Amino acid sequence: MKKLAKWLAPLLVLAMLLTACGGSGGSGDGGGAQAPDLQKYYDDYMASLGEGNTPMMMDMTEDAGMLESYYPGLKDVETKQLVVRMPAITGQAFEFALAEAADAAGAKTIADIFQARIDSQLSDSMMYPGTLDAWEAAKVISHGNVVALIVAGEGMEDAVPTFEALF
Repeated sequence: MKKLAKWLAPLLVLAMLLTACGGSGGSGDGGGAQAPDLQKYYDDYMASLGEGNTPMMMDMTEDAGMLESYYPGLKDVETKQLVVRMPAITGQAFEFALAEAADAAGAKTIADIFQARIDSQLSDSMMYPGTLDAWEAAKVISHGNVVALIVAGEGMEDAVPTFEALF
């Protein structure tokens, strides 16, 4: 019985963690499933990088004017969750914009706004040519009403799959 409990306990914990994520099962339709906690994803990902391996990040949601200058129109979309972080030093390509829209139309608008951010950075890459590769690898990912823009430089190989695993 002890051996069974030894194996069952970790499986039970894993099942509870997966259930807590509340993802849509990857269907992409939203299906009424609870979205994952986007702030938790961001915090956990940043913590996984280890202290000293991340740029100093600014919370762009604290300043509506700054948010509007980098993500025009985003403030006009109704969101249930919004996490937008970018480095305090503009020459670094490391940015997370994560949103859960109130509806499918909002999610589409947010995806367009996030893609426009990528396009803007690519067209302005002459200012910081060292960031070009990271912005070319940037991803806009949509799952139902949840949309993410992830730019993590060399960390893309972990950041995107970790986000995708939420669903």
